[in-house]
Amino acid sequence: MKPHLLIFAIFCASCTSSPTTPEAQASDMLRKSRSLLVDERYDAARDSILSMRRRYPTALQARAQGILLLDSIEMLAARDSMGSATGEEWKRLSVKAQFFERKLQEDIKKLQK
Repeated sequence: MKPHLLIFAIFCASCTSSPTTPEAQASDMLRKSRSLLVDERYDAARDSILSMRRRYPTALQARAQGILLLDSIEMLAARDSMGSATGEEWKRLSVKAQFFERKLQEDIKKLQK
């Protein structure tokens, strides 16, 4: 292979490869989790974040955002479940949704400091 073709091939491969830093890779997983959340696929979104946290322990910014996203997932999942719940189950889900809403607000405050 001619040297300039080899350099071009390496350049093309590097453009299509996945992000190289743990933070960038973890951020990609967060984007996937957010997309799953929008589609109301709460279990898959939760699993994606937990996987990201295990795979990229040094991606501190993404992990912090993951905590906020997990709180949002729990809060929205509880609220969605409230629609079909009654009695004690509804009360339990209401308390859970309120808890995660307050936790989310506190986590946001901590990150802003």
